[in-house]
Amino acid sequence: KLTKPKVIFATIVGGSNVAFYKQLKAAGIDLSKQVLMTLSVTEDEVDGIGGENIAGAYSCMKYFESIQNENNKAFVAAFKKMWGEKTVIGDVTQAAYLGPFLWKMACEKAGTFDVDKVVAASPGLEFKGAPEGYVKIDENHHLWSKTRVGRAKPDGQFEIVYTSPELIKPDPFPKGYQ
Repeated sequence: KLTKPKVIFATIVGGSNVAFYKQLKAAGIDLSKQVLMTLSVTEDEVDGIGGENIAGAYSCMKYFESIQNENNKAFVAAFKKMWGEKTVIGDVTQAAYLGPFLWKMACEKAGTFDVDKVVAASPGLEFKGAPEGYVKIDENHHLWSKTRVGRAKPDGQFEIVYTSPELIKPDPFPKGYQ
């Protein structure tokens, strides 16, 4: 607070986010006036943090519940019907939903449940039915997805302010970080 940084880049993970954002607000940090970017807060974490404590902060994810496409509208409606209207859906939840569909596609392509053959069959698979939209599996077995930046709202949702125009090639092992 004393140094008045232009940007706060938060890399906190898990439950520590709850205390961090509540303490920022208690210290008088106004995230509508102070730029804060995180790579680890989704709607799931905001549920514990409280929308009023994180409103105005930016988060970078591949999925937000507020994505406007037909796949996501159907996914959110079905999820809330099953788990309740107050249930929030974050990036991890959507990934857990998406994973079995990709596994099924790889098993069908391999013609078996043999793990080695399924893994070998997965590169190049494309799936247009994901809640986040079109995705594909890279040769490195990670997912090509769009990158999105959302701004947290007091209601616990994110207003998407940026979506990459194309899918981003996954680079899980960048040189220099091994």
